[in-house]
Amino acid sequence: MKITCSGCGKSYNVDDAKIPDGRRIETPCPGCKTPIVVEKPKKEAPSGLPFQGEALLTKIVKESRALPPMPEVMGRAIAVLNDGTSGFNEIGEVIETDQALATRVLKIANSAYYSLSVPVSTVKQAAAIMGSQAISDLITVVSTSKMLGKNLTGYRISSRHIWEHSLACAYASRLIAELKAPTLANDAFNAGLIHDSGLLMLDPFIGMLKPAFDDAIKKGNATFCDVEQELFGFTHTEVASLFFQKWNLPRVQTDAIRLQHTPDDGNSPLAHIINVADVIAMRVMESPDPTGAHSRVNPSSVKELCLTPEEMEEIGAKAKEAVASVTQSLA
Repeated sequence: MKITCSGCGKSYNVDDAKIPDGRRIETPCPGCKTPIVVEKPKKEAPSGLPFQGEALLTKIVKESRALPPMPEVMGRAIAVLNDGTSGFNEIGEVIETDQALATRVLKIANSAYYSLSVPVSTVKQAAAIMGSQAISDLITVVSTSKMLGKNLTGYRISSRHIWEHSLACAYASRLIAELKAPTLANDAFNAGLIHDSGLLMLDPFIGMLKPAFDDAIKKGNATFCDVEQELFGFTHTEVASLFFQKWNLPRVQTDAIRLQHTPDDGNSPLAHIINVADVIAMRVMESPDPTGAHSRVNPSSVKELCLTPEEMEEIGAKAKEAVASVTQSLA
């Protein structure tokens, strides 16, 4: 945006992306200090949408039913795991109050991926052998499987693709963190699993603007975030980050989810991990990528994590193995 000072007549270029739509601000002229009034017209909501920008973002986070509140047992299990005085018996007692959850957790625990020396028949036994954090991972997987296993008709992503991609990203994120940032391993798994949840919340609105969305995607190198920003004024990563604050997830996770596609814009090592894990998952699971833009790794994230091509290939192979094992167990 070009602005001109009424005092000295000098003109300046202003990055209007930093000015909120419909806002009027004053800034002093760098030359003569005369106040310059800058006003950015308010964008009209695209046809079919009741709101746009901040108003729509707030409405979606507050009212969307695409994602449920945190499952009760999952919340109780997390509380027990975060209590330093609790042990295997306590976590077992919490999970076994939901027999369907306990059964599915045990099926995965006994799968080929975890290679237990002896089969386990109770959650307490599984926790004693595998460790509390591994059980926490399995609780999260089982609790979110139905939530993430939905067809996204607007984005044209099947329930199988979104679920398998989410699983692969979770396991790849944990593997990267264990290798390069061990203190983030637990956060990496959780954030990796739910990193694309914002797509579920935005999908109905993408459906309302399907022709515009499809036209924008066809332009070439556009990512989902590029098109979402153009249509709505925000992205699926912002939606998910705000929503999971309602789940009281740690800020390290919600920040990483928000910055996963722009990790260089913040100070979040976990965002770099999710960024690379997402690309690895896209490649090994052959996830839908209409423009190819989502399968390109961010060079600065690879550099930040000091990952070699060989390490990334091995992580991808292990993540793919985990997905096959988990999905077979839950079938």
